[in-house]
Amino acid sequence: MLAIKIIKGKIADGSGQACYSADIGISGDRIAAVGDLSAAPARETVDASGKIVAPGFIDMHTHSDLSVLYDPHANSKIYDGVTTEVVGNCGIGVAPIAEPNRQLLVDYLGTRMIGNLPVEIDLQWSSLAEYLAYVDAHPPAVNVTALLAQGAVRIAVMGFEKTAPSEAQLAAMQALVRAGMSDGAVGFSTGLIYMPGEFSRTAELTAVTREIKPWNGVYVTHIRNESDGVFAALDEALAIGRDAGVPVHISHLKLGGKAVWGRAAELLGKIEAANAAGVDTSFDLYPYTVGMTGLAACMPPWAFAGGVGELIGRLQDKAMRLKIRDSIETGIPGWQNMAKAAGSWDKIVITTVMGEEHKRLEGKSVAEMAALQGKDPYTAIFDLLVAEKGRVLIVTHMMAEEDVAAFIRHPSAMIGSDGMSASTEGLMSFGRPHPRAFGTRARVLERYVREQKLLSIEEAVKKMSYLPAARLGLERRGLLKEGYYADIVVFDPETVRGKATFADPKQYSVGFNAVIVNGKLVLKNGVHQEVYGGRVLKRAI
Repeated sequence: MLAIKIIKGKIADGSGQACYSADIGISGDRIAAVGDLSAAPARETVDASGKIVAPGFIDMHTHSDLSVLYDPHANSKIYDGVTTEVVGNCGIGVAPIAEPNRQLLVDYLGTRMIGNLPVEIDLQWSSLAEYLAYVDAHPPAVNVTALLAQGAVRIAVMGFEKTAPSEAQLAAMQALVRAGMSDGAVGFSTGLIYMPGEFSRTAELTAVTREIKPWNGVYVTHIRNESDGVFAALDEALAIGRDAGVPVHISHLKLGGKAVWGRAAELLGKIEAANAAGVDTSFDLYPYTVGMTGLAACMPPWAFAGGVGELIGRLQDKAMRLKIRDSIETGIPGWQNMAKAAGSWDKIVITTVMGEEHKRLEGKSVAEMAALQGKDPYTAIFDLLVAEKGRVLIVTHMMAEEDVAAFIRHPSAMIGSDGMSASTEGLMSFGRPHPRAFGTRARVLERYVREQKLLSIEEAVKKMSYLPAARLGLERRGLLKEGYYADIVVFDPETVRGKATFADPKQYSVGFNAVIVNGKLVLKNGVHQEVYGGRVLKRAI
């Protein structure tokens, strides 16, 4: 007898081939049969009449490393059809940890989305193996697969030193990369607009990335600049992949800032040329023109030397404030100046702060905050960063819709939310998250498939299932085939909709009727079943 039978649906199997009518039978954690199962008995039947049955969506870019542990429901992702989260992105990760530098990492995580949580962060592990074992011991509703984060590796060995590593330090980082890949990482990520990635030069990055090759790992990078220096930054990423002999995946590809709007074809041309030259290259994006990051990312790289504590100290010094302001106004060669990319302070909006005394600022632009406080914008952001110890999140209006549409149409494009799992209630309901945390997949299906018809359903499903699974080497995931793991989503193509908005972001997507993770029905008739069958997924070498 089958455990679950999904009947009368249209199958979008993840391969990109045309949808077809069939039933799906599940036994244990696997797909046992695909075809006419009308005569097959089953303990539970899901009626998918008028619905699309697809592989569970893989969120290619998330920062849910800690959120899935503090709230295993992963509600915002489950209600959006996600069955697997890829963590450790942007070089920002929770392991490895060297005890002398543990607090440096914890403080740093608090300035980024991953650790911007209304709790005291407690990392109960030191190695990536221990983190993954902790996730397995406390399973969330979704699967978790991890990239090894370059930032955590460098902090473990060098703290927040600005200098190039010594031979001994480089060897120590290479050893940590080998250990992390052996522990189960599917690739190696960098975030080169964040500390300590900004301190890392190309030769260092190539040397450590080369260590992932024996595990067939992929180099996943938030490139050094996504605005006026985006083309040179992409060249650097491609050179690292070429010289390290590994595939390259560009995180949340974008053209941030009016200076580069409309140049999507040129950027995509570089990726296509790299593929033609033998550098296996892909990318992901989120379907919005607005980004999200920490307010501290607006500070120049040199201000972070020594760590977050040193940054806060500098922001309390009058002379240093003037120097930081000058760096922001005049720019630094190669540095992505977030304020400049946004164009004006009214394009940068405060979304989340921890202190109750500053909650009234959530939803206000920097310009509005400054006017409310009777301060100039620099004084306002410096004061807020000091008061909140850097734990402030912002959204930045910086992209053009025509570029987003061009990227999403490209055959190499995958979909990632760049958001952590959230909720409408409980611990993970704090702040004003970017709506991408709640509605990324629904927005793709609603806006780019149903309304604009830029993608077919089959193409969209492939970008959200098979392509990520293949890129990350996730065995028997991403397709609806006999013998594959039963990660499945059932949705109504006519009603699926992302309700989350910037004004009211904490709203679950609608139109997803069922979500199955490893053969367990997590979402049934649009209701979370309090089932936690997620697993740690590792690369099949």
